[in-house]
Amino acid sequence: MIALAEHSYVWIGVERVEQPDGTTATAGEHMYVEYFVPLQRTKPHPIVLVHGGAGQGMAFLGRGGGEPGWAHHLLAEGYAVYLLDRPGFGRNVPLPTPEGQPAPPIPYEAVVNEFRFAAQTGRWPGTGEIGDPLVDQFMAQQRPARFDVPQPFELYKRRGAELLDHIGPAIVLMHSAGGPFGWVTADARPELVKAVVSVEALPPVMAAEHLAFDPPGELALEEVPDERGVEWGPLGRVPRVVQAEPPRRLVNLSRMPIACVMSDDPRFSEITRAESLFLRQAGCDVTDLVLSEHGITGNGHFMTLEDNNREALGMILSWLDQRLA
Repeated sequence: MIALAEHSYVWIGVERVEQPDGTTATAGEHMYVEYFVPLQRTKPHPIVLVHGGAGQGMAFLGRGGGEPGWAHHLLAEGYAVYLLDRPGFGRNVPLPTPEGQPAPPIPYEAVVNEFRFAAQTGRWPGTGEIGDPLVDQFMAQQRPARFDVPQPFELYKRRGAELLDHIGPAIVLMHSAGGPFGWVTADARPELVKAVVSVEALPPVMAAEHLAFDPPGELALEEVPDERGVEWGPLGRVPRVVQAEPPRRLVNLSRMPIACVMSDDPRFSEITRAESLFLRQAGCDVTDLVLSEHGITGNGHFMTLEDNNREALGMILSWLDQRLA
């Protein structure tokens, strides 16, 4: 049992607009953040957890059946925890699409490969297929979204910066599609980010126009060769690139330690390997945390939810203790 000193929420970035009829409403671009502070708080810096996909912060509370998730484990370790819903998702107002039409629901087929992988290795307790009740719990938290249109990186950057202004220095940990939110947040407030943990998060090059490079300007990019002959499917559109020589330096992201966490899933580990190369080439202090190299095997992309999720998190916690001692 974890005793809490505080559990509440805050809406970040509430803005008012005047409507055509003269009344006032919120602009709809605010961000919901729920936070937990343990009674026995032993770690000085809170951890901001950024969800992936079209999900929401509750993804870090476990699979939905009472098993603890990373938020619980972090509280037990003495960290205050902030769970955000990225703008447009979770409890936030949906953001409009370019055509002004409602976004379509996220299909099961977009994620079941990740669950199948861990089910085959024994790390996911269900079948990982459509019809698996545990997959239903995951899909129920997804919100309609489109990933074939430009993402609101400038909005992410503003809201991430405002959150850090509100809570002070913190560790930013992001998973999967939460990556760009974390990268632009750290770039906006490098003096307030003690460390970044990318748990197979989408790479910073996807938001390169919103990151500070020295010298500034458009990047010349080269593809990273695929070392394992991966069958990419829809993930093929995620860039696996480095800069052409001479590379430009990431001015702000190079000011903090960064961990790139990799599972046994060859697709996401290859994406993250390229991400690590890109960051290191741009002058960042990067540590590759490969689960299998720490004796943790069989995990897939959803290591945050798999049966040994505490063990996977333990590798990250050890790294944080070492780098932030």
